[in-house]
Amino acid sequence: MRNLINRLARVPLQVVGGAILLGAILLAVHYTLIAHIAATGGLEPEQWIGGLTVKWYWVLVPLSFIALWARRRDREGLLGRVGAVLLTSAPLMWAMITTSAIVWGGLLGRGDLPEGVMSLELLIYVFYLGALVTGLAFLLDTGARWWGAALIAGPVVDVVWPYGAAVTFAVFGTGLMLYGFRHRVPLDTPEISQAR
Repeated sequence: MRNLINRLARVPLQVVGGAILLGAILLAVHYTLIAHIAATGGLEPEQWIGGLTVKWYWVLVPLSFIALWARRRDREGLLGRVGAVLLTSAPLMWAMITTSAIVWGGLLGRGDLPEGVMSLELLIYVFYLGALVTGLAFLLDTGARWWGAALIAGPVVDVVWPYGAAVTFAVFGTGLMLYGFRHRVPLDTPEISQAR
């Protein structure tokens, strides 16, 4: 696990920002597709297709947030560690539901997953809690306050407006990319004590 965290800490900020931006775009596309299908009365695509296409945001965004935490883990303390653990719920949820949908709907041809399996989607709230906790840890760290503001703003704005998290994370990802291009950090020495 330590090796994985060290590798995530070395991911350049422009790559982390690009992954957050791509995740935000996929989230917006997902919301747009849902609204279009509801408005036209069309059929939803099979669950496994969504899991392998637009729902990749459940992997990209949380892993990017964990990569940000890994860069500053020496300053984030227990609050940051708890937040990082909670953030892992989204990629785990995505893997379980997508794998189940591929087997159940794709290979066995039985359609949508049973409601019992879909209850795994409740792990979304664990991810949101992780984003809030990690964001609070960043807010308490003077070198990463703008990261914390973005992590907290995404879920909060999403409660009011469905596209809120997508827009917030798109702006945050773009900001990280621009910062990463302007302030290059060597890959062999992660900046865990300065917000980069």
